[in-house]
Amino acid sequence: MFFKMLLDKKPISSPIILFLFLVLQSCSRLYLGSNNQEIFNESIQPNQLGETVQLWEDGARTDDSNNQFEWWYFDAELDDGSLVVAYFYKVHFLKDQFFIGFNYTSPEKKDFFKLKHFKKNEVSFQSDSCAVLMNKNSFSGNLNDYNIVLNPDDFDGFGFNLNLKSLVGPYRPQDGIIKAGSDYFAWLAAVPNGNVDGTITVRGEEKKINGSGYHDHNWGNTPLQKLFKSWTWFRGKAGPYTVILAELNAVESRGGFDIPILFVADKNKVLVDKFGNRELLTMKNNLIEDYYPSKNEPQFSNFLISTHDNVSVKISGNRIIDNIEIFKRMSPPVPLNLFKPAVNLAFKSSGIDPFYTRFASSFVLKIDKNTEIDGTGVMEIMDLQ
Repeated sequence: MFFKMLLDKKPISSPIILFLFLVLQSCSRLYLGSNNQEIFNESIQPNQLGETVQLWEDGARTDDSNNQFEWWYFDAELDDGSLVVAYFYKVHFLKDQFFIGFNYTSPEKKDFFKLKHFKKNEVSFQSDSCAVLMNKNSFSGNLNDYNIVLNPDDFDGFGFNLNLKSLVGPYRPQDGIIKAGSDYFAWLAAVPNGNVDGTITVRGEEKKINGSGYHDHNWGNTPLQKLFKSWTWFRGKAGPYTVILAELNAVESRGGFDIPILFVADKNKVLVDKFGNRELLTMKNNLIEDYYPSKNEPQFSNFLISTHDNVSVKISGNRIIDNIEIFKRMSPPVPLNLFKPAVNLAFKSSGIDPFYTRFASSFVLKIDKNTEIDGTGVMEIMDLQ
């Protein structure tokens, strides 16, 4: 739901870069996050914005205060079999940081990754709409149509100029803000599913391309491990339906609750928009073995989520795409390489042991007792502790 970096020449998903920064920040004496450890309470989650997502909601949502972070994410599967991922970050701890991560996977499954940092005077953000500019790179749109540009000069001859046209209306669970006391993490799926067209540049050669894509927007004010011990996230397609779901597993100090989310829609209507245990039931099975140390909590590759009126999504994680013991296999990104000993010490002192697993998955969407539709998608599991 919510969340590529070069790691032993293998890409990992975008949230792990943010996770690295947040772990380092949370281990630092400079961390000024809230001491308020109020638990999650589903009955008082923000719910004032109404069903219609407004243009400003995909604009900048943070005010650059200490410990805040925000990113705009885009991925696309193109018709030649290649994959592109780009994310525009603004992070405000230790110092203000602005950067773009870009991952390209060729039709032959070869990967390229680069992270590019920018100075404060090279970036701009608008609060009335999505209008992000980092030098000659941009991410802009209006909830229906987006243009994302990556300048090949910044990414060693790789880049693109792509348009994303939404096929399904934007989605957020209630106001999109998952809050415990004054600390929160927020998410808006601005384009749950869309058509992509434009040009892509690979090693300096430009070609026209088409495909399908996704865009979401995330922001918050505290490290994710201060709120969640793990999560499961999925998105996929079954017939005319787009499915997005998640289960966020709160840390014990925040109540230890499981917070389920489910969205099912086609281009004409929303079939399911549910949030929380009052609305949804979840079940897991098929224990993942031989991938995690015994001290990590059990995780499962099959996941079922159901509404109280029996619409359900049953996911089978069929093939592991990535399985990453983050602290063992991750090297600090530039410019943190200069501080590698301190980074390693921060890893050891963090008190967490994060694993990230991503599955190519099949699923069954059950709409009623007479209607079941098969689909495919991607499920990710982040085990922070």
